[in-house]
Amino acid sequence: MIENKSPSNKEKIYIEFASQISFLEFIQTEFRYRGLDLKQLEKEIKLLKSKNKWDLNSLADSIIKYPKLFIIFQEIFQLMRFTNAQLIHFVFDVSILNSININSIFEYMIYNVKFDEEFRKVFLKVINTKDYSYFIKNLNKYDKEFLIACFKMAISKYVKKIINNFSILEKRILKEEFKDFSIRFANYLLNNLKLNEALSSLNIENFLKYKKVPLDTKSIHGKYMKIRIQKILEENGFVNIDELLNKKGINILEHEMKEYLENAFDSGVKLYCTEKAVKDIKSPKKKNLKKFDLIIFKNFKPKFLFEINFYSTEGTKIGINAGEYIDLKQFIDNKFGEKFKFYWITDGNYWLTNQGKKTFFTLLDYFDRIFNINIFRKNISLFF
Repeated sequence: MIENKSPSNKEKIYIEFASQISFLEFIQTEFRYRGLDLKQLEKEIKLLKSKNKWDLNSLADSIIKYPKLFIIFQEIFQLMRFTNAQLIHFVFDVSILNSININSIFEYMIYNVKFDEEFRKVFLKVINTKDYSYFIKNLNKYDKEFLIACFKMAISKYVKKIINNFSILEKRILKEEFKDFSIRFANYLLNNLKLNEALSSLNIENFLKYKKVPLDTKSIHGKYMKIRIQKILEENGFVNIDELLNKKGINILEHEMKEYLENAFDSGVKLYCTEKAVKDIKSPKKKNLKKFDLIIFKNFKPKFLFEINFYSTEGTKIGINAGEYIDLKQFIDNKFGEKFKFYWITDGNYWLTNQGKKTFFTLLDYFDRIFNINIFRKNISLFF
């Protein structure tokens, strides 16, 4: 790899780097099946298959009779679930909640606390009491604005409970006192989400059976890089010690790990681990211990420290990472000298853009080497 950082050599270093850039390969699992238990939804599926077109009243009545229709409609229209804003709109009368008439909101609060036991628990917890009878008897002692503020806080907390436990919502749907839910929900399905049109284009049973949702899409680039880098390491005889460290409960590596590792490995074995911090090495700005994507050991000591990032598009995250890693490199060099070496392995077509080239040139002022996947592979002997 070219070492001199003169302008002409910077260009040569960049060309070497750019010529070996990798593009994203989809080598990891991207989706999972929702895995709904269709036997639990047999009645609801049969009902939907038997009817060609819904009107407001028939749909609202069916939602009351078959609350689990909510689950099916959620699967049809949402990737995972309805948003908190949608749920609040379905469960509560938002026009009352948004009113400037404090007495209307107050009465609506009392109604909800009275007839929805689960909501009552949440509300009483917000106002810091467990005794409903005491609350009702001493209602006049409370400030109305305080109670209404607590009411709205409780609504947000209640919706979170619904998200985690459908049976709470199911009980509310079934109550005669809250049949307004079915009207609002049915209206939203028919008018906002165009339910009839959606159902006419779907085989409900197959849709629910084969519906897939993406896994952690934000980390797909990072996983690709780590898969490739770990494969290179293992092809070159490196051993992953993550499992051993995790069994020992070690998340922060000492500067000398011989006592933890020498009984398990011969002195000549090439070792590496992932997602671990090293004692005393902190992010300069955040002041917390820095967890590295990859650490390669030398003589049972964590020696080579790496961050791994793949960028297929431009974004603010790249600038943040570059700044952080420059600071980290300077901190490690100034405090520890040659004891540790910090490197950045980065790849992806971002580095082929004009902005990527500018960023790369800036990095060359601070890093003696910048690796992409293929350059790391070619220089793997540096870490033997």
